[in-house]
Amino acid sequence: GGAGGGGKKKKPLVAADRVTPFDRWLGLDKDLEAELNDGVDQDVTYVDPSDASNYVSLSLVKPMGIAFVENEGGCGGVFVDEVLDSGSAASASPVLARGDQLVAVGSTLVLGWEFDATLDAIKASDDSATKLVLFRGPTSFLYGPTKASEEWYQENLL
Repeated sequence: GGAGGGGKKKKPLVAADRVTPFDRWLGLDKDLEAELNDGVDQDVTYVDPSDASNYVSLSLVKPMGIAFVENEGGCGGVFVDEVLDSGSAASASPVLARGDQLVAVGSTLVLGWEFDATLDAIKASDDSATKLVLFRGPTSFLYGPTKASEEWYQENLL
């Protein structure tokens, strides 16, 4: 039997350690947690970056109308901040979500790239439609110890 032992505790949210008892008393902790998890399904504890079903892939004509923002925390890479009504992404399927992590442009892996380099890769694509591959999950899995290898991306997504 495996009763007891292991004692794996779920790690608290990133900001949970910054929430003070006073915040809790005022009920602000719920807002802080909700803000952190904006657009992220809280029931998902682990999103496997080596599972192709956690990625979305779509081909878009320019202008795409996607506002990308660079990830914080030094891992590099960019994510979808907003899908603008004016671009091709607004009516695309699958629908892009805020927080989707850009992984590849065409057959180029842009994982961890700086913002400008990533946008240059999108601009440099001269196909009629540019293929984007995005990861739907937290950066801690995409860039952390569980990250997928470059070979895995080449074989499964690019």
